[in-house]
Amino acid sequence: MIILILLTLAVLLGLVWVWLIGPRRTHRAALAPFRAYNYAHRGLHNQAQGVPENSLPAFAQAVAAGYGMELDIQLTKDKQVVVHHDPSLARSCGEKKQIGDLSLAQLQTCRLFGTAEQVPLLRQVLEEVDGKTPIIVELKGYNDPHELCTLAMKELDNYHGMYCIESFDPRIVRWFRQNRPEIVRGQLMCHFKKGDDGLTASQAFFGRNLLTNWYTRPDFEGDDIHTRDRLAMKLATRLLGMQEVSWTIRTQEEYRKAKALRGIVIFEHIRP
Repeated sequence: MIILILLTLAVLLGLVWVWLIGPRRTHRAALAPFRAYNYAHRGLHNQAQGVPENSLPAFAQAVAAGYGMELDIQLTKDKQVVVHHDPSLARSCGEKKQIGDLSLAQLQTCRLFGTAEQVPLLRQVLEEVDGKTPIIVELKGYNDPHELCTLAMKELDNYHGMYCIESFDPRIVRWFRQNRPEIVRGQLMCHFKKGDDGLTASQAFFGRNLLTNWYTRPDFEGDDIHTRDRLAMKLATRLLGMQEVSWTIRTQEEYRKAKALRGIVIFEHIRP
């Protein structure tokens, strides 16, 4: 009798776990067109050739090569939506300043990686791409989630090209679930540890084991190709049909692995 009870509890816990990590199931047709492309990470950048990451020339080159692209957005002090990965300009511009502390005018005095390029506005990138190839828009977790999502959508609502959104921040993905369910959304994950981006031990555990998916119900899971071999990820993709987006692919071997896993590829430093 005790064994039967324990087995029943184990089955119930397994079913709860599957429910917690599952994707949205009602929107798969909308995701299908994104599978036709590979995506240049922060544009098709090449620092040696003077084309910095997340710059207008990098996105133009991605379009010219027939690639989709991934980009990162955040807000300036005066609430302009700009395309830049780090919260600080230290790495990209040699300036120990936070983008959130600068107005757009102040930000535009800085240059990316020693080139003549500025940090672009999201609307400038959208004008450059002009719907020719799809865009994966990553919303960074540096700003108030509601404010960032609302302001980003003011730009994206005027865009007629194909795009989807993703974020490491479940609150951002949740915002799209509640407010813009028609948009394809992805939850970014990796093998989080305590202290990563200020995460507590429990937050890191929930993150790396996909245990926020009940809250966000993503259409896809974006995962680091180097740490994606976790039980939760295998279960979500193989059993539950979760679409995987693999980042960041930097070798042909990694590309072959990602494609064998039926992943959508975000790449840099190679030409798939």
